[in-house]
Amino acid sequence: MSLAFRLALALVLVALGATALWGFGVRKTSRELLEAEFTNRIEAATGEVREALVSEATQLRDLTLPLCKGGAFFDKTLADLERTKGDLTQLDTGSQITLRHHVPDEAAARSLDELSLVTKDGTILSSSNRSLVGRKDARLGELVAKSNEGTPQLRRSEGDPAIEVWCSRSERSYTLGFVGARKIEAILERVGRAHGVTLTPIDPAKEAPVSTREQSVQTMKLKEVEGLSVVATMPRGRLLDALDRLDREIVASGAVAVLAALLLAVVLGRSLAKPLRELAHETREVVSGEPRPVRGRGGREIRELAESFNKTIDELGRMKKRLAVTERIAARREIARQVAHEIKNPLAPIRAAVETLRRLRARDDERFDEYFDEATRTVLEEVHRIANIVSEFTKFQRLPAPNPEPMDLVAAARGVVSLQSADPDRTDGGRGEPRVSLTAEEIPSVRADRDQIVQVLTNLIQNGLEAASAERPDARVNVTIGLSDDKHVRIVVRDNGPGVSEEMRERLFEPYATSKPTGTGLGLAICQRIVFEHGGEIVYRPATKGGAVFEIRLPIHGPSLLEKPLETTAQPVSRHVDSSRDP
Repeated sequence: MSLAFRLALALVLVALGATALWGFGVRKTSRELLEAEFTNRIEAATGEVREALVSEATQLRDLTLPLCKGGAFFDKTLADLERTKGDLTQLDTGSQITLRHHVPDEAAARSLDELSLVTKDGTILSSSNRSLVGRKDARLGELVAKSNEGTPQLRRSEGDPAIEVWCSRSERSYTLGFVGARKIEAILERVGRAHGVTLTPIDPAKEAPVSTREQSVQTMKLKEVEGLSVVATMPRGRLLDALDRLDREIVASGAVAVLAALLLAVVLGRSLAKPLRELAHETREVVSGEPRPVRGRGGREIRELAESFNKTIDELGRMKKRLAVTERIAARREIARQVAHEIKNPLAPIRAAVETLRRLRARDDERFDEYFDEATRTVLEEVHRIANIVSEFTKFQRLPAPNPEPMDLVAAARGVVSLQSADPDRTDGGRGEPRVSLTAEEIPSVRADRDQIVQVLTNLIQNGLEAASAERPDARVNVTIGLSDDKHVRIVVRDNGPGVSEEMRERLFEPYATSKPTGTGLGLAICQRIVFEHGGEIVYRPATKGGAVFEIRLPIHGPSLLEKPLETTAQPVSRHVDSSRDP
């Protein structure tokens, strides 16, 4: 995961988190404020309507009760009921006209919406609503018969809701009363319109509605008016619309915050990643080429990283020099020991031959002339052997430093294989089949010393052919080249010979370690030194089907962290693998 991506992800998460927290807080506060506003408006509406209805009921009682306390009209009507035994049709025309017009006039004078003169059996003798005169209304009769006159109550009959107050008085066997009413619909509508609330009277015996998502409901019961409960209903559409708008604004703010975070992440990512990429590029060049100080561009931390890297490179260079000196001293001691050992072996027969000649000459022995040829031949052979040892040692000691340049490794290997195959001694028993083959896949250009790599391949192929030819007539060597990973190439040289004996594997790459009668033991040591100075490694393992396998891994970009090649080699620890699969 790149730095820019992680930075973008972090900023986006911070933006989303901050927007979510801010949005949640704003939405919660806004909802509480709007709910409080709705509640206040409903409470204000119910409070105002309570005051208005109580005032209306009180006025209605004060205006209605005096009608039954006395007065010529009420007394005369009771007397007429006694005289006509309840049959008012027997009244004279004047009395009937008075009865018909007095009640409407009283209703108008007292600003009553309705006023009716009712008998105990519910007969309406006179009313402000002339259409009711002469009818019987059992409900009104029950009201007149009640003893709790003056108690306001809600009229439950069909039509407009109204508050009713009644009064009554009995004379002998007849009871007569007034029922006054004032409609409350106009009051409810006026108060509700002022507060944006719908006010509706309901029967307390019925179940009151409850608040829902779409509307807020509050029920108010008026104790001053019997049977009157008012439901205040307020639609929550405006609240929901406000919350929806707020949600959309929060989402839009979140989107803007995310876009701003992404833009900021891109800008910061580029400003941070660019100097880091440049630093990584320079460090790769240092690793794959000549070490040189890197430059840290950007923030203080990047500059400090570059400075630390440069100090590390300097320290590694100094440590490498000290290690090289130490290794050179150890290597020279080891080589001196080995050279002394190799030269000591031929000195013994030379000394024995000379001492024998001297003894024979001192005695004037007849066998002197006969032994002279044999002794001088032995001396010359051993001197020649010493000369070869010195020559090979000189060649090993003066091996030039590698000069890495881009090269086509497959083409170089193909040239070596062709050269070895063209040798008449390298073909299979007169059939003309080459005993050296190449299998290669496509690989990039490799930075190495072409001559030294060719020397390594030639040495390994010749060793394989010699070892296999000593055991079988169909000796073969196969060279395989491919990628080991994205930074290394892999060269495998496999023969079908007897392989390397157990006792030789640990000393395989040591100078002068050889199992050949005429070998010097420097060929594999030279190969290892070349591979080592190229920053690679060479290992041996026995093939599962017989034979020897030498595997080389070389860095594609060449040696790393080499200020200058070593003048003499330091012997690396030899490696071999006891078992592995064939390439």
